[in-house]
Amino acid sequence: MAKAYTPENIRNVALVGHGSCGKTCLGEAVLFNAGATTRLGVTVEQTSTLDFEPEEHKRGGSIATSVAWADHGGVKLNILDTPGDGNFIYDTFAALHGADSVAVVVSAPDGVEVQTERVYHKAAELGLPRVFVVNKMDRDRADADTVLADINDTFGIEAVALQVPIGTEQDFKGVVSLLQMKALTYATDGSGKFEKGDISADLKDEVDAAWEKLVETVASTDDDLLEQYLETFELSEDQVRTSLRAAVRRGDLAPVIFTAAAANVGVHALMDLASWALPNPLERATPPALDANGDEVEIAVGPDTPFSAQVIHTFIDEFSGKMNILRLFGGPPAADGIVANPSHEDTERLGTFYNLRGNHREPTEPVCGDIVAVAKLKHTHTNDTLVAPEIRWSFEKVRYPPPMMSYTITATSKGGEGKLKQAVERLCEEDPTITVSYDELSHHLVLNGMGQAHLDMAVARMKRKSKVEVATDLPLVPYRETLKRKVSNVEGKHKKQTGGSGQFGVCYLDVEPVPSGVGFEFVDKIFGGSIPKQYIPSVEKGVAKCMDHGGLAGYPVVDIRVTLTDGKYHPVDSKDVAFQLAGSKGLKSAMATAGMKLLEPVYKMEIVTPTENMGDVMGDITGRRGRVMGMNPRGKNTVIEAIVPLAEIQRYAPDLRSMTGGKGTYTMAFQSYEDVPGNLINKVVQGSPFKSGSPD
Repeated sequence: MAKAYTPENIRNVALVGHGSCGKTCLGEAVLFNAGATTRLGVTVEQTSTLDFEPEEHKRGGSIATSVAWADHGGVKLNILDTPGDGNFIYDTFAALHGADSVAVVVSAPDGVEVQTERVYHKAAELGLPRVFVVNKMDRDRADADTVLADINDTFGIEAVALQVPIGTEQDFKGVVSLLQMKALTYATDGSGKFEKGDISADLKDEVDAAWEKLVETVASTDDDLLEQYLETFELSEDQVRTSLRAAVRRGDLAPVIFTAAAANVGVHALMDLASWALPNPLERATPPALDANGDEVEIAVGPDTPFSAQVIHTFIDEFSGKMNILRLFGGPPAADGIVANPSHEDTERLGTFYNLRGNHREPTEPVCGDIVAVAKLKHTHTNDTLVAPEIRWSFEKVRYPPPMMSYTITATSKGGEGKLKQAVERLCEEDPTITVSYDELSHHLVLNGMGQAHLDMAVARMKRKSKVEVATDLPLVPYRETLKRKVSNVEGKHKKQTGGSGQFGVCYLDVEPVPSGVGFEFVDKIFGGSIPKQYIPSVEKGVAKCMDHGGLAGYPVVDIRVTLTDGKYHPVDSKDVAFQLAGSKGLKSAMATAGMKLLEPVYKMEIVTPTENMGDVMGDITGRRGRVMGMNPRGKNTVIEAIVPLAEIQRYAPDLRSMTGGKGTYTMAFQSYEDVPGNLINKVVQGSPFKSGSPD
């Protein structure tokens, strides 16, 4: 059994930032420096503790949150290493619900990037204290002053350096600690060892200026301290440290440290900072909770309250099964381990709790505020709440956006269809941003995700973990058809005589288009019993069945009103099937007479791009038959709002990535259906997989 920690000696710190900024390297260095691992793990060398999935080894970066703990001076550091790629960013958002603070990692050569902004603002929304780690200080174009200015300009927060770098780019070899007024010079062997010495004369002026800036910034967050500072223009190290800690926890300022994590330079400062400056679980604000009606309620959490926890991540090990990672908010569960899951109105039995280091686990006792794992819960997934059975509330969930991209999937291996459903269910358990639907047009399962990389990773995991080989393709664009004009008194007639009882039904229809989005309306205007009442629903059923395939390209018909005005029947030969066929034939005749329009789905997009790429992105949108509806500056980026046909953006994610060097991101949501331009109708008709006519 692992060593027990009190809540006061636990720190839950999420490492967040844009992809490839060095979060995992930073986490690996923390583990190594604390003696939790015996070497610096590297993802591409398959030695990483935090990136343990084969897909991460192949990709060279994180695709899911992982958790690892280390002991630093009697403090348990729970490190949440989160993905920074936009395809996987919502796993980061879920992980933030388990953190008590965040270390925002910024690549020194690249500055603040778009995903860094997204996770920073999400952390601020959750009220989490923030520190900045400027990483890759040993790389070309790394400049401390430039990136510090970028952080302040982008976020509008008082980001203040606690250190002065020693050396630049390849010559970066350590830092001057302003709180200790000592130079810390690091070994070059990745050991993390350093020598503490005096500050060199050539850095003295820079260090003095940095100390003055630190003191002024800290003093400005406390009126009493500011008054004292203005009288003497001096503060002690203890005063600065105490007030800095309070200001960080209030979110009034964010300290900045400098590292080269891959070389294990400067990382110990983050460990120290987490231990003395960042909040423990009992100092975190109570997270929002909702009752069964979705209304916010006031709750109590802490060691002396009933058990409560939120699932911040789920992963499935192909050997050990499903693991749910929990952030514990209340006291321990009852002796029988029975807890409620309000999301599913079900109960679970908790077994052994585990500390995690990547996918390595060690039994532990549950402690309020800790982050632990539980194996093989039946109905519990990421975002779910687990509470004592008497509790009737749940923690607020992460709200996931609509999918950005979809694949149709079909099993290619023999007997694979039987495994496919189970495989996609396991995928959805691990990743709530993966959803599965059914395409009524192609009759295939559809895998929906946040982008091409997201879906490719999902398919790879399905192959590895569930042994299911699948073929993928883009789904059919869900075109629709509707009438061009109103037609009246169209006859639908079905007559069949084969000896004995026959089939006879006649209906007369008025058919007209209605405004977009209205759908299908059926109006009964039969008078005098020309069609018996029991057959009127049969006509409607036949019309609705005929709407499955339009008369132009075979796509479903939408937004029409069909009015049944008259008809004929036979007392012996009329029956349900006859009037169904009459209704179907009547609508087919109406479509041929009125002519059909082809409609395509258009989506509203919000594209965030570096301002220098704005022209390329706007030109590309125009080339995709899109309409730019507005532009708004957001720091170094520009937000472009546009309306674009779905047919033109099914593979937009990799194209935007190429145009913006991986810095662009977007969201999209269905807007409406619009007419397909005349010059494209023949192309759509010819490419339709359904029986189609020809355009009028």
